[in-house]
Amino acid sequence: MRAEAELLCTGSELVSSKVNLYSPLFAARLRELGVALRGERSLRDDLPLITRSIREAMASCPLVITCGGLGPTFDDLTRRAAARALGLRLRSSPECAAELRRRYALDKLPPNMADQAVILEGARAISNRNGTAFGQVVRRGRRMLALLPGPLREWEPMFGDGLAEEIVSFFGLKPGTVLSARLKAAGLKEVQAERLLRPVLRAFPGADFTILAGADEIEFGFTVSGRTPALAIRKLAAVKKAARRTLGAAVYSETGEGRHQALGRLLRAGGKTLALAESCTGGLASKLMTDEAGSSDLFLGGTVAYSNASKTRLLGVPQALLERHGAVSAGCAAAMARGARRAFGSDYAGSVTGVAGPGGGTPEKPVGTVFFGICGPRGVGTHKAFFRGTRDHIRLSSANRLFDLLGKIIE
Repeated sequence: MRAEAELLCTGSELVSSKVNLYSPLFAARLRELGVALRGERSLRDDLPLITRSIREAMASCPLVITCGGLGPTFDDLTRRAAARALGLRLRSSPECAAELRRRYALDKLPPNMADQAVILEGARAISNRNGTAFGQVVRRGRRMLALLPGPLREWEPMFGDGLAEEIVSFFGLKPGTVLSARLKAAGLKEVQAERLLRPVLRAFPGADFTILAGADEIEFGFTVSGRTPALAIRKLAAVKKAARRTLGAAVYSETGEGRHQALGRLLRAGGKTLALAESCTGGLASKLMTDEAGSSDLFLGGTVAYSNASKTRLLGVPQALLERHGAVSAGCAAAMARGARRAFGSDYAGSVTGVAGPGGGTPEKPVGTVFFGICGPRGVGTHKAFFRGTRDHIRLSSANRLFDLLGKIIE
């Protein structure tokens, strides 16, 4: 039996107004266990449709995971659909009801919460740390069905609270014989990364590889297996070494951290401080830096100088420079970085100014043209880049490139 899974995500919003981003998250968690995610379907809240989809998936795949539809409202249909698909009854679990009463200090459960204690006949319930909907796992011969709640903060901890153990046991997988890792590399497009990494893929034909494109970065994920944990560790180390040699200095993380986190780590290690001056990113880079707890130790502040007047008034960008070269220029980026370092008294400062679109571009400076200024103890330098994509993508790519440039001079 091949260790494969199908994912069924339920919720009408997934096929009308919301993009389903769960597939790579489930794929990563399953890959760590040695299970490949074979496919994913997003389903509207329709009882016959969900029932039929569960039945079809279980007819062809050993493990089927549903996500969503376990709540107490009228459109939470997954338990009923699973019961119909498997020909099982739903029953109220005294153990689940007791856990809910204990957790919420209730003598008696209200009707909507009592519904949350209903599980499939013969299923094993998995506690929900952050909600009331229990996960459920039921085996039927050479098939297994897992029902999980929809919110990420509810289903993700269930892997560590029994689901992973159930999956490993079901497929007869040996702990430690399947290992995964990932490298994040800055400044690469997916096609470039694939071309660079092609020799690595050929050198390790038994490994499972993925290349995910991001905003001015890629993530290279790989999974290996070995007859023993020691063999798996050696294989993983060999793939990682080969990939790092190929990608070189573009690799900035082996832990999945973002570039703002990597920059924060460098600043903290050296006891240095940072200030930012932003135009086209509108404060996004400062927002990312301050998303991290304790960032006040290293991030002194940022200025969003969007108009030419604010660049002059707040950062000291010369009016004559703006009139001659424009706000989207190397000279303006350099002056913004110098102004930010001077205003905040930081060790380092970075600036970004460009055309994020969708309008505002010219033949000389089309949409996606971005200039950066990097100012430190040794003076100021500039960098020019061009990004394609939506306004949001250009802005995030610009913020990420700024972090990367700062990281390089700090290292």
